Amino acid sequence: MAACAARKPLLLLIDDAHQMDTASQSCLLHITRRIEPHAITVALVFPRTSDGGALCPLEFVGLGARLIETPVLGEAEVDRLLRERTDVATARRLTSRVHAISGGNPALVTALLRDLGQVGPAHCGDAVPVGDGFRTAYLGLLVRHPHLARCVEGLAVLGENATPPRVARLLEQCPVVTGSHLEELEAAGLLADNGFRHPAVPGFVLGVMDGDRLRNLHRRAAELLFADGAPTTVVARHLVITGGVPDVSQVSVLLHASHQLLLDGQVEECVACLRLADRADLDDQSRDEVTTALIDTLWCTSPAAAEPEVRRLLAAARERQVCCASLRLSVTWLLWFGKIDLARETLAEVVELCGPGHDPSEELVRDYRTLLGYLRPGLLEELTQYRASSGSRSGKHRTPPRGFPAAGAARWAQPHEGGPDPDGAPGCEGINGPRRFWTADLVSVLRLVWEGDLGLADRSCAELLGRPPRGLPARQAFLAGVHAHIRWTLGDVGTAAAQAASALQLLPDHNWGITIGLPLSTLINTHTVLGDLDRAADYLERPVPPNMQGSFFGALYAMARGRWLLAAGQADAALDAFLSCAPACEPSHARGIDLLGWRASAAEAYLALGAPEEARRMTEAELATLCPRPSDDRGRAVTVLADAPEQRRAHLEEAEQALRLTGSRLPLAAVLTQLSRLALADGNTSEARARQNEALDLVPWCGVSQQVLLPPPFPSMARTDPAVVPQTVQATSRLSEAEWRVASLAAEGKSNRQIAKRLFITVSTVEQHLTRVYRKLRIRRRSALSGILRQSLMLTVPTPGDGPEGP
Repeated sequence: MAACAARKPLLLLIDDAHQMDTASQSCLLHITRRIEPHAITVALVFPRTSDGGALCPLEFVGLGARLIETPVLGEAEVDRLLRERTDVATARRLTSRVHAISGGNPALVTALLRDLGQVGPAHCGDAVPVGDGFRTAYLGLLVRHPHLARCVEGLAVLGENATPPRVARLLEQCPVVTGSHLEELEAAGLLADNGFRHPAVPGFVLGVMDGDRLRNLHRRAAELLFADGAPTTVVARHLVITGGVPDVSQVSVLLHASHQLLLDGQVEECVACLRLADRADLDDQSRDEVTTALIDTLWCTSPAAAEPEVRRLLAAARERQVCCASLRLSVTWLLWFGKIDLARETLAEVVELCGPGHDPSEELVRDYRTLLGYLRPGLLEELTQYRASSGSRSGKHRTPPRGFPAAGAARWAQPHEGGPDPDGAPGCEGINGPRRFWTADLVSVLRLVWEGDLGLADRSCAELLGRPPRGLPARQAFLAGVHAHIRWTLGDVGTAAAQAASALQLLPDHNWGITIGLPLSTLINTHTVLGDLDRAADYLERPVPPNMQGSFFGALYAMARGRWLLAAGQADAALDAFLSCAPACEPSHARGIDLLGWRASAAEAYLALGAPEEARRMTEAELATLCPRPSDDRGRAVTVLADAPEQRRAHLEEAEQALRLTGSRLPLAAVLTQLSRLALADGNTSEARARQNEALDLVPWCGVSQQVLLPPPFPSMARTDPAVVPQTVQATSRLSEAEWRVASLAAEGKSNRQIAKRLFITVSTVEQHLTRVYRKLRIRRRSALSGILRQSLMLTVPTPGDGPEGP
């Protein structure tokens, strides 16, 4: 050093002199005392806010050393630097943000300006890019001071739960020392208010930490936060990162946390908690509880992904006793994917295991029987035939986990009559747990559909869809499919198609299992009624599970296929599709399928085949299965009977009354159209007009075009040439009631003399009315009346005869 100073002056610069320890200070003092004869200058750099620590600056000043303060930059200095590298507008826009992120630290400010230059001021908007330059500068400042870096690591690990005392306990430091380090970091611009100045910084810090050290800090953080009473979700996140084998107390934390995380839509974190809990050394009861919770969670997101857990649970059931709730869940999952034989064996195991001392609540029995009725109604009949051997193993029966009550064999085998609980309050925590796929609210909607109460089911479904649980695509897709089916049944074609399409987008086909028939049937039905048979055929070509037939969803699909075949002119194949819906079990177990109206649809197919007696027999059988109260199914069935001319009006009026009370608007519009035809045939144009106007008012709500109501409902009814004179429908609105009556009779082919006799007026009056009608409708020929009136009223009238051409 002395030799170098002999050639030219030498500067010895000591950066961050306030961090100097006692040994380094003694060494530097030794050197400073001996350099006075040489051209050597010693400069010590301090931050402005530093108190000097263990260093005594006066000793160095007395020996000729220089002290240099390094203040952090203020906003004015940051603004000047920005103006040098960018334009004035960018500097004005970003100065305060750059200063807030960097804390005025010159190294960090420079790094931010470098990142800004790489992105370009024109592309960053009002945000300051925090990239590799800032990351390198920040970590570089920490590397030079390991004891300060540990403090930053503790803050990053604790995250939002970090406080100075908690950081001190995590690092096993004296709180005073930790507080001093935090003050140094804030003075240097690396922290603000004992926290990070930018949300990306904790990721920078944690990303370079040694894996073992990071896991150790998270383990200690979990213990610390658990002792402090932090939320279980916070503790669980640290346990998951730790990745070790949890103990029994930690398993309890993980289960509670998974419950809350699923409610918050954090599905991946929920599954991670459950998989970590599954690694623990658990007893059989706790193992079943964890496995069941894992199946429940996966079912809400991706049902097919739960197959390994279901098979593991079934394997455990063969070796030892598994709680009834876990077995019941396995049965529903197996039925969902059409594994009928295995589900039947497991259900028999449920009946045998669950002794009379473990009776479930009425609500749970009803809910579970509802699910079986949808998935496989034939199992309900088999259930009653199982031998009640509940006492044979009940002595060994293990009490199920809390929240998953077991059931007695006699209760499961007993047919449950009646509708939903009028109070609407679920009485079983097991079925009402928020983790369950078949939660109480969803089962309640299914039960309402099963009982035919579609109005209340529609309102309940809409409410559930209005507040969907986040991160549960399978449950949300199924709920949308149910709502689509309800809206289709009520006649809202547009909403039904939109909901069904949304359901298919939410969940891939392989996750639907046999329930794929729910959205597919709605889309086939809606496109068929809209006349787009090719689009409906596209959905019919999508593969469906082979075991779907025999379930409610299989019946839905067969009904939709039959309607498409009937519209395509394949009445024989349509009839086979409708008849395949007939359930092979007791009517009490298949009420939901019977309410689909497969007999009434088969009657329509019989009419298309020219077999009215068979159609009447099927319709009467349909009415015999329905309760006397008005329902949309009863309204549809009575509409089929209206093909008989002698009782047509009475049946249509009965159908109208039933459909008005149930709110099935598309079938109601069709019935009103037929009643309008009858009124016109009787010469009552006022009634015909009123009914047809009401039918047309329903068309926009149903989401269909007016042409959907134009064809007659049954092929046996007379049809005429559909050619229509190109006149506007609005023109008929200018006709008076008298003119309407005369014009409609003239359109039917009656002569002026016949019209006069029918309406009790003179022939001259008929001629005057027709003259005004021709002028208002801007037509010249009598034969044009038929097309104009049919287009206006959407009525099919007999072909006009060869009556007089003029008045």
